[in-house]
Amino acid sequence: MIRRVLSVALALLLLLVATASARPAPVQIGHASLGHTVDGHPSILVPVTYPIQLAGRTTPLEVTLRDRTGEQIFQRRVRVRLTAGKLRSPERRRRFTFIHRIDLLDVPPVPIGAGMEVTVRAKGRVDVNADGTPEITGADSAAQALPLTSSRTLCSTPALSRTRPGRRTTVALPACTSRVRWRITQGAEHGSAHLEDGSLVYRSGPRFRGTDTLTLNGGRQVRFTVGASGEPVVRALGDSVTAGFGYYSNGSPMTIGHLLECRPGEKEFDDACSSNSLNTTGKGTKVEYAPDYGLSNNISWAAQWANEHAITNYENLAISGSEPADWAPGGEFHATTAQIESEDPDYVLMTIGANPLLSEMLFGLDQMGCAVYAQIFGGYSECIEKAFAEVHLQEHLKALYTDLVQHTNATIYLMQYHLSVPSTALAYSATQIAEMGKLLNREIEKVAAEVNPQRLQVVTPPHFDVGIDISPVYPSRFSCSSLGYKVDGPSVQSTPTQDELEILHPLSFCEGPPVGPPWVISGDTGIHPSAAGYTQMASQVPPPTS
Repeated sequence: MIRRVLSVALALLLLLVATASARPAPVQIGHASLGHTVDGHPSILVPVTYPIQLAGRTTPLEVTLRDRTGEQIFQRRVRVRLTAGKLRSPERRRRFTFIHRIDLLDVPPVPIGAGMEVTVRAKGRVDVNADGTPEITGADSAAQALPLTSSRTLCSTPALSRTRPGRRTTVALPACTSRVRWRITQGAEHGSAHLEDGSLVYRSGPRFRGTDTLTLNGGRQVRFTVGASGEPVVRALGDSVTAGFGYYSNGSPMTIGHLLECRPGEKEFDDACSSNSLNTTGKGTKVEYAPDYGLSNNISWAAQWANEHAITNYENLAISGSEPADWAPGGEFHATTAQIESEDPDYVLMTIGANPLLSEMLFGLDQMGCAVYAQIFGGYSECIEKAFAEVHLQEHLKALYTDLVQHTNATIYLMQYHLSVPSTALAYSATQIAEMGKLLNREIEKVAAEVNPQRLQVVTPPHFDVGIDISPVYPSRFSCSSLGYKVDGPSVQSTPTQDELEILHPLSFCEGPPVGPPWVISGDTGIHPSAAGYTQMASQVPPPTS
């Protein structure tokens, strides 16, 4: 009884934390200090704490300096692309601090003396789709004395830099309140870097596209986004695999105790308990998206891909539980599809097609389905294909794909489905589930090829190893058994699924993953990818070229 009460209390606490953390953190100005650049020029250093949703975005800062008589001797407004360092996945921080530098390089020089006062005005504004209506607004202002010396070493934060592949890029080293002898303590993974004349010089590999990071002494990171010169417009739609079901918008995971509260309804979908949504229970009738559509929590494969390429004009409009017919002309969410088309996206990302068939077969009232049919009559693949035909899968996919191709010029990435073996799918073997997913992915690929293979680019996720023999669906070439049993690889499935597989296959099961957490969450009994699984999926999406 005590354990049950504690479990309920913990579940309620997690729900309260998820709800309370939905509101963005405020913008707050810290104490400004007088520092100096590497070559000795004075610089005002201003720490500002921003909501995590501003990471990767450009924001303004205005600084006014007055002498001891109150006369204005300096004013400047700067705009820099903020960085919160490397985003975690999931990203649970609500805020980060960026230390701005405002160099006093005027000619004649700005007179520096005792009794000076600095006034700072900072803004934090997120206008996701650049329509003039911000989703997040925040501001702070402060007037404070500017000390000439500091008892602590404070250094400016290097802004996020954009560059082209193979191009030499030079950025200024941080300004600090005390003298620092800079050196590179960890080099760039995808390029080369060195210090030259008080600056950092970086050059990426000629074929690399994405974000590269190097580290200076003191743990200060310098980040470069390598790719096209412009920032593309990105929109995502689809079902729970695009929405990131199983995580709240603040990055916290859904527990298995919340599964029934979060599971999408049969008719009305509110996108609850998904990384792009503020809804924390599936009892609503309206979708309420997170202010930045889940970009800053860095969970879904769409968000992780966008963050890797410093894309901020991003909306993840996917809705957990939805199916292709919902997004196609005449469907419940076609108005959202039309909205996406009207915003002239460069890229559209989606995973769609599994609903309603797989959820009905695995978790519906008739859980036996093709599994029992095949045991009696054979023809498992034919049974699955017949089920696809009964829900008009190809027809609805074709309608949606055609609509997007006709009404946008976007490159459309169709992410296929990962392999997950739920611990609750007792009627089906792991091999049958793998075969089901393979057939579904084949349908997606087939329809894309029929509609427009150039615009509709199919993306295949990495194989999510089960840890047992699932041949012939996937080859078994790995063994961690002293008896030599072969499996597909160390399991990356959810923890409850691995526990079950170990009981069912005690001699051959190979647990995992070798590195990091499982690629499938446990909160839904092992169906949807975890943030680690989404990382694997995002890694397969080509980089933007526009």
